Amino acid sequence: MKNLIIVLATIIILVAGIFIGININYMMRNNHNNLYNKNNIANIDDNDIKTDVKVDTDIEKVNTEKDIKVETGIKDNQVNVSKPKEVVKEDTKETYSTNDKSVIDSLNDTLNNIKNSEVTEKFKDSAKKTFIDIVDFLFYDGTIKGVTFDELTESGKAKVLELANKIDEAIEAKVPNYKDTISEKASSAFKEISALIKKGSSNLNDFLKSKLSEEHYNAIINSKDDLVYYSKNAISFIKENGSKLLSEAKDKLSAWYSKYKNS
Repeated sequence: MKNLIIVLATIIILVAGIFIGININYMMRNNHNNLYNKNNIANIDDNDIKTDVKVDTDIEKVNTEKDIKVETGIKDNQVNVSKPKEVVKEDTKETYSTNDKSVIDSLNDTLNNIKNSEVTEKFKDSAKKTFIDIVDFLFYDGTIKGVTFDELTESGKAKVLELANKIDEAIEAKVPNYKDTISEKASSAFKEISALIKKGSSNLNDFLKSKLSEEHYNAIINSKDDLVYYSKNAISFIKENGSKLLSEAKDKLSAWYSKYKNS
């Protein structure tokens, strides 16, 4: 009986120990889980805080950059390169009179014809006649299309001198030293005239102030008989040109020159 009691007591103690052990283990696990959850919660809170701060900071940065871009005119993915201001050019187109246009059109046609023509004997004669007509027009009160040089406007005179120089250069390019073969008496005179035309093509005032020397002026008049050849045997590139140089008397031209020289 006594042994039975001892066995039962031992069993009860063992069961109680096991029960107590289970409870202690259960409590320890709960405490550990609670601690782990608290740490996770803390971490989550920290991450949330960090994320919020980062998002707010990024938003603030983006807004700041947008403000800067708006103020400086910078667009996304675009470098702020200052464009040069456009220069508005004033309308420099010359206004020409009816007389201006008539002479200018004639000289333009002459220039194009010279450039597009083959160099033949007929071309050489016609080219020389054309230069003589231009000399007559500029210095001897000759006419082109029935218009004299003095009847042109200032802008018309400037354009005519520009075209006259181009015509002279175009002939020279195809027939080098062609002036020497026009007339021995007037060769140097034609060269001086060519220089004056070139000078006038850059500055009208320089041309108007320049005077053909009396020696050269008279040399061309005295060569009239030589120059008639080109009038009769060449078809001038300048159309409808009534050349006074080849039709008027020497004394009348001399009288006109005296007025021209003293003006």
